[in-house]
Amino acid sequence: MIGEHAALTLLERALSFSAAQHTDIYLSSQDLGLTRFAGNAIHQNVSHSNVTLNIRAVEGQRLGRATTNDLSDGGIGRAMAAARRNALLMPEDPAFPGLPEPHPAPRVASWDEPAAACPPQLRAQMVGEVCRQGAAEGLNTAGACRTGAQEIAVVSSRGVRAYHAGTFAGLIVTARSDTSAGWAKGGSWRLDGVDAPALGREAVDRAVRGRNPQPIPPGQYPVVLAHYAVDDILEALSLYGMGAQAVQEGRSWMNGLQGVQAMSEPVSIWDDGASPDGWPLPFDAEGVPRRRVEIVGNGVVNVPVHNTYTAAQDGAASTGHQAYFTGPPIASNLFMRPGDRTIEQLVAATRRGLYITRFFYTRLSHNKGCVMTGMTRDGTFLIEDGEIKHPVKDLRFTQSYVDALNAVEGIGNEANLVLNEVGFATRVPALKLGNFNFTGATV
Repeated sequence: MIGEHAALTLLERALSFSAAQHTDIYLSSQDLGLTRFAGNAIHQNVSHSNVTLNIRAVEGQRLGRATTNDLSDGGIGRAMAAARRNALLMPEDPAFPGLPEPHPAPRVASWDEPAAACPPQLRAQMVGEVCRQGAAEGLNTAGACRTGAQEIAVVSSRGVRAYHAGTFAGLIVTARSDTSAGWAKGGSWRLDGVDAPALGREAVDRAVRGRNPQPIPPGQYPVVLAHYAVDDILEALSLYGMGAQAVQEGRSWMNGLQGVQAMSEPVSIWDDGASPDGWPLPFDAEGVPRRRVEIVGNGVVNVPVHNTYTAAQDGAASTGHQAYFTGPPIASNLFMRPGDRTIEQLVAATRRGLYITRFFYTRLSHNKGCVMTGMTRDGTFLIEDGEIKHPVKDLRFTQSYVDALNAVEGIGNEANLVLNEVGFATRVPALKLGNFNFTGATV
């Protein structure tokens, strides 16, 4: 950890080395502790710290970039010179609006000292509980536990000054037998938000119940999706179309659907970087405050998220979604409104269908409708007459995620946080969908 004063002082010193017309600097710092395990035993424990300066230099309508983690005066000076040199080599971009003006960002609570200072011995205790649970059932457990802290800061020649520090904790568990697997994942900015015994029981229980799966023919089935599968849907919708650049380039699933009720009426999805119920980041890599954006409201597709560049193209204001130093705007702190059903009620309302724990190896097949292809994994079960009957072998699917959310028949009453990586999180409920298209069986 650098700390707010030292981080901003470092960026002010770095800014003094710039000879460009305008400059901004985005600092990203992370302290990571990671414990990996497999075969019911810990096999690796590592710690890692890094501080990176990401520099943008502006000369007229030209923009150049450089990155360094050499924080000496010489290292910073060389990176500054490289960014300006790169800018002078670039053609002018008449659409470039310049660096953003300063706007104060809110302070949000996302610091947990136990997560920041978590020793490897405590991670080992968390992992050890999971390993013992698996061994007791004759299963092989594997996964990883991580804890740590991240800082971001932005300083610019336009007057932007912003700093934020947050913590993270997460645990991924896979439990395997010769014929089955179970999976669970938990994450939070608080260490006590990760219940290792509960996650271990979840993965172990799925592996035990999933032994000796039976084949089932592909086709269209009603499905009950655990929140892990719903997380995959929202992540894909974000990456393939919730950002304004994709909409402006005509390759977003939102194209032609804005203002249209393309999903079931109960479906509402929004992005809120200031919410402590996600993994809060109050401003983006440009130092612009993150605004709450209602992406889908009661099934109606609304608007994408913006960075400064895309906002200028639409005559709008940036919503503060430049997630990384480079790349398009990304909706990265997503929420779906929960409903009023328990998982048991969603299953009970299904005459014949499938319960799906998660999707795996999902890839974009077509932009329109966000058609994805992938497979089920780590706990797929047949539902008959409102009860989970027995495990089935995993299936491959090709399915529009937009159409899937237009077939929602029930929404779980509990929204769970899934921290996919530091800075990208969803809080989502379970869903019951009227149909889902499975195209083949896995081996």
